[in-house]
Amino acid sequence: MNKNSEPDEDPYLIKLAPERKVRNCFELEKGKFFRTDTVAEILDIEPEVIRDLIRKKELSAIKIGKSYRITEADLQEFLSSRYTRESKEEIEKEI
Repeated sequence: MNKNSEPDEDPYLIKLAPERKVRNCFELEKGKFFRTDTVAEILDIEPEVIRDLIRKKELSAIKIGKSYRITEADLQEFLSSRYTRESKEEIEKEI
C-alpha cells in the first residue's frame, strides 16, 4: 500500500466495500433467522410451498448447506408486498 495515498483510495478497500455492504445485511443483531418449516408454521402452509417461493426468488433466503434460512426482515418484506388491503396512504390519496 502506498503511504502517500489516502486510505479511501486503496484499491483493496475499494474492492472490499461492496462485500462489506452485503455483510451488513446479515448482522445477527438485526433480526432472527427462521427455518422453512418455522415460516410454514407461522403462515399455516406446507414447508414445500415456502421452498418453492424461495426457488422462484419470490421470498429471499440464505442457503446453508442443503437448507434455507429466512430473516425476519425478509419475511416481513415478503408479507408486506402481498398485502391486499389498501394502505392508509393510498386511501388518503383517493379522498
